[in-house]
Amino acid sequence: MLDCGVMARRIAIVGGGLMGLSAAFHLCRADPGARVTVLEREGVGAAASGASAAGVRVMGRDPAERALALASLARWPDLDRELEAPTGYRRGGGLRVALDEASWRAAPAWVAEQQADGVPVELVDAAAARRLAPGIVPACRGGVHCAIDGQADAMATVRAFATAARRLGARVEEGAGARALVVERGRLTAVERDDGRRLDCDAAIVTAGAWTGALLATVGVRLPIETRPLQMLLTEPAPVGLAPVLGAFDHQLSLKQLGDGAYLIGGGWPARVTDHAANRYELLDESVKASLDTARTVYPPLAGCALARGWAGLEAFTPNDLPMIGPIPGIEGLVAATGFSGHGFALSPTIGDVLSRLTLGGETKLGSGLTIRQMSQCKT
Repeated sequence: MLDCGVMARRIAIVGGGLMGLSAAFHLCRADPGARVTVLEREGVGAAASGASAAGVRVMGRDPAERALALASLARWPDLDRELEAPTGYRRGGGLRVALDEASWRAAPAWVAEQQADGVPVELVDAAAARRLAPGIVPACRGGVHCAIDGQADAMATVRAFATAARRLGARVEEGAGARALVVERGRLTAVERDDGRRLDCDAAIVTAGAWTGALLATVGVRLPIETRPLQMLLTEPAPVGLAPVLGAFDHQLSLKQLGDGAYLIGGGWPARVTDHAANRYELLDESVKASLDTARTVYPPLAGCALARGWAGLEAFTPNDLPMIGPIPGIEGLVAATGFSGHGFALSPTIGDVLSRLTLGGETKLGSGLTIRQMSQCKT
């Protein structure tokens, strides 16, 4: 908290997705005197955050982000109470099945490597896998189970963080885009809005997802990120029978059954960007068919479920699929987080805390290879 008599710190956050809203919540909680403003070009969660599959997992993470994932998953069971708003979270576990002998032979080493970093995964045989997920394909040899994995509701979680941030004093402005950052004598001093007005600030956090690169380019920063639209499919409701989030080795699949019985199908299948600036995309018939075929192959009960709708989220990807998080070298008061590469949803509680600490000047520990070092290489 700021000392009495010291002017309140003004902090701008560009991007009203999960990372920006989580940062706003953590900033207001850490420094109740701060004046935190979130600028969101459309509505909160209008881009990748709201379009997410909303998986909450640590299984299968890159070693560089396992510590972040474990820290975040420790918070998810109590997050509704912490935010005083519902996220739709439930911990049903995660199960990745092996459908051929080669995948099954490789599974023990995959398990051991993660267990060495404290990830609570276990090898399960075919009978145990079928008890966890009745209805999986008979060809299943076995699988890997992570009891602490789970799922949430994407838009409910976005709204929960927005509600909590506002309750603590953050101003969340929707329909308020940013077109440039203003740097004077090596320090971030303002954000220029789309309408030309200037938001003066002492620090700024850029969490604009697939639009982060364009905004940072206004102050000479180049990031190695590209936009990829990832497809999601939703079926009509069916009888409830699948508790864990289901995946399969060597298959593009993330399958969840929601509370109303509908199946949510992801796995990284691509859509096509039609208008990046306007956040527009189109689904590809070949991706829709391939995703449905894969899901029905792994989990045959899906064969009788009609497709209700599909959508995509424009995601920012880095060359190594790891996020870039940290202060921007050479510009005091500017922090960014981007490049979550389709798997940032579960990390949002911890990422918001990290961004808050970096902005307020506190100490924080980031996983190896995650960031400040990467940010140090991005400016041209």
